[in-house]
Amino acid sequence: MKKKLLFVIPSLRCGGAEKSLVTLLQLLDPERFVVDLLLFRREGLFLPQVPSWVHVLDAGADYVAFDRAGGDAVRYFLRRGKLVKAIRRIRYGRLMRSSSAKQTALSWKYISRFLPRLSGYDAAIAYLEQTSTYYVVDRVQAKRKIAFLHTDYERLLRRRETDEAYYRKIDCLVGVSEACTAKAEEAFPFLRGKTATMHNLIAPEVLHAMAQESDPFPRDGVPNLLTVGRLSEPKGIDLAVRACGELKKRGCCLCWYHLGVGEEQEKIESLIGEEDVRDCFFLLGERENPYPYFKNCDVYVQPSRFEGKSIAVDEAKCFARPIVVTDFGTVRDQIGDGVNGLIAEKTPQSIADAVERLLSEPQLRQTITENLLHEKTGNADEIETLYALL
Repeated sequence: MKKKLLFVIPSLRCGGAEKSLVTLLQLLDPERFVVDLLLFRREGLFLPQVPSWVHVLDAGADYVAFDRAGGDAVRYFLRRGKLVKAIRRIRYGRLMRSSSAKQTALSWKYISRFLPRLSGYDAAIAYLEQTSTYYVVDRVQAKRKIAFLHTDYERLLRRRETDEAYYRKIDCLVGVSEACTAKAEEAFPFLRGKTATMHNLIAPEVLHAMAQESDPFPRDGVPNLLTVGRLSEPKGIDLAVRACGELKKRGCCLCWYHLGVGEEQEKIESLIGEEDVRDCFFLLGERENPYPYFKNCDVYVQPSRFEGKSIAVDEAKCFARPIVVTDFGTVRDQIGDGVNGLIAEKTPQSIADAVERLLSEPQLRQTITENLLHEKTGNADEIETLYALL
């Protein structure tokens, strides 16, 4: 008999975890599994890439309304005579403006009431930390419960008390890198013996097929740099903008392109003006197919402050692009400094130094490219780790 699985993630908006989940679903064997995918919100750049045999569920209109700005949400419920839900949304809004140490746990109690209860699964997999995990523990009946961790847990330590209560109720925690798993075990020693590591799935043949569109960059003799990631504090896009400003002051001619959206959009746009780099740092927003950009860039730059394991770096490696990364906690799982990329400190000056070095030293670029060409980048066999856990 086929096993019945439930995967849970808030949405399929642009992000490494979301992209990795879609690849996982594409590689799952439909002859072995019946799969439901619960999205709190049925939306996102990667939604069209979900295989047709996967049954997509969502939390419904009331959750979408609850997730709106406070005034809009309250008016929605009042117009429909849902006074209790309106009151809950008001209380939730007040809580989110407070500095309560228990904010995460208390806010979840409000959010969870707007999410459906599900049952009858052989396994439920929370594919993102926190609310996905809380949901699987609190609202799903399944024989086995598995939670994925896509980030360095050091940046989540303030939520440890809440997370501990949930991690004690799961059967396995899966980190997306060895360092990611080790950090989780360090924070929660009781998890030792209940963890596994499963790297983000990469299918190079698919990426190369999607990259066959025309070169998206103007070819006027100026190097084209690429960064992919949410416009958010952990991804360090502000560091990239400041590094671009530093390079411009040094007289370097280049064009630096960014793909992604996020909550720091206005902040980054303002910073681009402050650094006087509107003529060389370009925010392109989301792209359903980013791979022509990966294939044709001259240097890929990942300026992150925190990463569990950067799927964008792995994708750049698939195209053998010279890479600059910052020294985030798990970076050495992917990059050897001077071997298949350069590791910079998490400062604009250090990032600029690494980029300038790659652009000015053709032999170094060639060495890194050749090393990447000989590196194994596909890892479809990683899915066997999930099969074993099931």
